Amino acid sequence: MYGYGYQYSAIINGGGGNPAAAIFGTYKTRVLADGGVVENDACTIAFLESIGAGTDIIPLFDADYQSVLDYATAQGYTLPSGGQQTLQNDLLVALKAAGVWSKLDTFANFATDGDSDFALIDWKRVTDYTAFNSPTFTTNQGFTGNGTSAYIDTNFNPSTSGVNYTLDSAFFGSLIRTFGATGINGSVLNGDGIPLWFRFTDSRLYVNSSGFIGSVTTPANKSLVVGNRPNFGLQEYYLNGAFISSDTDISSSMPTVNLRALRQTTTYSNSQISFSFAGGSLNSTEQAALNANLNTYLGGLTGW
Repeated sequence: MYGYGYQYSAIINGGGGNPAAAIFGTYKTRVLADGGVVENDACTIAFLESIGAGTDIIPLFDADYQSVLDYATAQGYTLPSGGQQTLQNDLLVALKAAGVWSKLDTFANFATDGDSDFALIDWKRVTDYTAFNSPTFTTNQGFTGNGTSAYIDTNFNPSTSGVNYTLDSAFFGSLIRTFGATGINGSVLNGDGIPLWFRFTDSRLYVNSSGFIGSVTTPANKSLVVGNRPNFGLQEYYLNGAFISSDTDISSSMPTVNLRALRQTTTYSNSQISFSFAGGSLNSTEQAALNANLNTYLGGLTGW
């Protein structure tokens, strides 16, 4: 899912984009184990053969993912393992291919073997979420609230920072690994009260509306829960990439506060969340792709 360049005399040349189908000969003894797929428009096999054996082929990450790594390095955060960096890059590239990435305003992956600081990076804006009162971070799983005070502030306010998230086109949600028994079971991202609210204890979902979708029951653990508004007169509930229900309440206003996970006003959750995100409305195909790509990534993690 990532491009390759060639490295010679410690200098990186070429690369980027999707890999082509050309494969190195067996004499390239130092090519990486994945086969050394080369991008034709970056460098040709003929040229690589001309510079002889001993050429290293290294992965070149998508520019947006590389910016996340560069930011983390500059901040002194502990990066994910090399193998997980590849998985994360592949996830971002897949989200782009599915048309999801371009519709995001904020996106955080809490399920990582980097440190808790790395887990709080907003991949889309390349800035940080803020953890308050020490939600518990578990490697490759995410953050767990305590049901009384711990939560995560995305530092994203749709009214002031929304680009794709608008009054009549919006979605928000989380992948929840474990639904807690107290507070707001499985808190997703919430603006305080209406108009953005996903609270399973009340079986209600609001998306930019004073009206709500009712009977939103608590799903099983390891579920992707999403609220979606595709237009002025419709709001929708998606579970694990599949449409569940909708309501024709019209859009009335946008959240004017930062979206927060594991907290809604003065009520807190003790659920464990692995991803949180918000942006412009996703259609049914994009919802399914988001679910599939997140689960492909999570399936590659130890301890998930």
